[in-house]
Amino acid sequence: MPHVSATTIQLRPLDELGPASAGHPRGAHEERRRSAGVAGPVGVIEMLDLSIDLLRERFAVIVGLSVIAWLPVRALQPMIGAHTWDSGTNPFMLVGAGLSSVVNGMGAALAQFLCLALIARIVYAQLEGRTESLREAVVVVLRRVHVVVLVAMISALATGLGTLACFVPGIWFAWKLSVAPMACVIEGAGIGASMSRSFLLTRRGFWRWVLVALVSFCFGLPFAGLGQLLEYPGMHARVMAATGLSASALDLSWILVSSLMFGASVALRSCVLTVYYADCRMRREGSDLVAQQARLARAEAAS
Repeated sequence: MPHVSATTIQLRPLDELGPASAGHPRGAHEERRRSAGVAGPVGVIEMLDLSIDLLRERFAVIVGLSVIAWLPVRALQPMIGAHTWDSGTNPFMLVGAGLSSVVNGMGAALAQFLCLALIARIVYAQLEGRTESLREAVVVVLRRVHVVVLVAMISALATGLGTLACFVPGIWFAWKLSVAPMACVIEGAGIGASMSRSFLLTRRGFWRWVLVALVSFCFGLPFAGLGQLLEYPGMHARVMAATGLSASALDLSWILVSSLMFGASVALRSCVLTVYYADCRMRREGSDLVAQQARLARAEAAS
């Protein structure tokens, strides 16, 4: 019998063929998807992957904003940092260390919320397929900075008190208020409206938030650890002895280095939280459909 060759054809959805099938470089499919907006809710892994891609697209702007927000907080460390109380000769050591912890904690919370507010404007614009300038983001946040600060204080206070109350309420408040800053600067909501909006958007999906928060925290932990290196007991004196730098030179260098480390850590977490906020809106109210309709309207008007 003559030999008959057999050919097997595997049919796959076009979306699964990837950029290689059309001759596009790796990542072109993701670029097209972002330029058209996120077309529906995404999983945790996809959310993290999208956050990293968005951070890479405007890395200098996003990390630069975060570093600038952290500079005033880190500039206080030579005066009130943990290493200033290492000697044990100061009679007000305990009081000073306690006050320093309070000031550092409040400063860090304000820096993180300002970073989140600024970065949220830029990243959410990327998700909508547009580019928001640095000037536009700064102007919008500065106009609402009093609301952002109050939202930050209320969220930090509720989370802190909840943590002291057997820890579990603190986790619950951290989840329920996690998207309040985005509601404030993106939707223009007031203080109470930002809180209620965050509660509404986080009605479901607690474990999804836990996974997102845990993974983003782990990504940022090495940077934050390096930024706190000189704050460990005795480390400031050891670094001075090892490098031969004067106290002033070491403090100035470490202000810049630690601001960069904390800035990189918070920048990544801010991108992740903004994507999480967008995902919550998609699941709750289908905001991706609204964005697509707006883009179609703009395209029709342009044509």
